[in-house]
Amino acid sequence: MELTKLVATSRVQGKSADSKRLRKAGQIPAVFYGKGQEAVNVSVSAIDVRKVLAPGKRYTLLDLVIDGKEGNAAVIYNYQKDALTQEIIHIDFLKIDESTKVKVRVPVKLSGLPVGVKTQGGTYAQQNRYINLAAAPEKIPTAVEMDISEFPAPTTFYAKDLKLPEGVELACTPRVVIFNITAKRKSKEDAQG
Repeated sequence: MELTKLVATSRVQGKSADSKRLRKAGQIPAVFYGKGQEAVNVSVSAIDVRKVLAPGKRYTLLDLVIDGKEGNAAVIYNYQKDALTQEIIHIDFLKIDESTKVKVRVPVKLSGLPVGVKTQGGTYAQQNRYINLAAAPEKIPTAVEMDISEFPAPTTFYAKDLKLPEGVELACTPRVVIFNITAKRKSKEDAQG
């Protein structure tokens, strides 16, 4: 399992003023937790986090180097953004190991124009742009991609029908709708004629 190093500094859980001071210094308050371990409050460089969270790297496997100690395998499990500036203001790092599956939220990327829209006059709508999956850390896909150009109208495509990579399972209800294509409505003239 290849890990990307991310340097972190331990910190004492303090007041919100301490967190604001950290953010002004270019650091992001964070917490590192996992099964069988007590939560550790840390701070990480905002610049380093932006590199790790670059597009398509949401679930990069990290080696969190806390106060110079390596060997803290983690993924960014959750993060919070400021509502106005969209800057990351807090991160949750989840401790991982190779044998434990992690529940993650992955984007669903659909490509192509369905036959049901192109030639049959139907309408297309993507109902869910993200899907919850469970996978071992090294098997987490950056996205679930699918070509929908062969689907006719009417079609409703469910999460259970997705072709997932080996070792990846659904972590949501199988009947979650990913997209649907509705048939063209008949006008009153067509119905009467």
